[in-house]
Amino acid sequence: RYLLYDVNPPEGFNLRRDVYIRIASLLNTLRKSENWVLVLPPWGHLYHWQSPDILQVRIPWSEFFDIPSLNRNIPVIEYEQFLAESGGPFIEQIYVLQGYAEGWKEGTWEEKINERPCIDQLMYSKDKHGYYRGWFWGYNETRGLNASCLSVQGSASIVAPILLKNTSAQSVMLDRAENLLHDHYGGKDYWNTRRSMVFAKHLRVVGDEFRRKYLQSTDEADRTQYKEDWTQMKVKS
Repeated sequence: RYLLYDVNPPEGFNLRRDVYIRIASLLNTLRKSENWVLVLPPWGHLYHWQSPDILQVRIPWSEFFDIPSLNRNIPVIEYEQFLAESGGPFIEQIYVLQGYAEGWKEGTWEEKINERPCIDQLMYSKDKHGYYRGWFWGYNETRGLNASCLSVQGSASIVAPILLKNTSAQSVMLDRAENLLHDHYGGKDYWNTRRSMVFAKHLRVVGDEFRRKYLQSTDEADRTQYKEDWTQMKVKS
């Protein structure tokens, strides 16, 4: 089964990286019961990205991150691969994550999730065929078959029972995923995911050249040799 996600459009690069870590925790939880794969949401329309000479939509993760490194932590695929594997530009179930209309009452914090009426107007509209149309990372041909809202208060894995028991959809998208909290901030899974987010080789080459040219810094001189497989890197004693 395929898990997709997106966040509030104005959010920037760093928040989106952080949400990836939260969703990775959810995927780990799901994979204890079923075979799930995370579909990486294409980048685009970020507020701070204004270069007119560079394509600003449908940007794959491989432009920024090393996909094999991500896959050493959890199974991930680019959105284009999802389109090829799933048989068409359809997402079977969209869940829009939101808070609770009544807000959080003072007192003991409790994690909870419920299917509720949408508080805000859906960012999706039905076309004449009954499909849900929306932004979908700049892929205009993508359509959703069903859309509903989940009020959520808690960490990422609180969504797992809904995905495992309440829907049989083969492709499920969580929109506004920034509403989920970390399962275990700073825990082992958190750091494994963070370490797996290795920047793409072509970016590291540019960075290494900048270090060498302007900072007189190299991995050899600084004794910071890097292994391409982050799982083989050990803490220095």
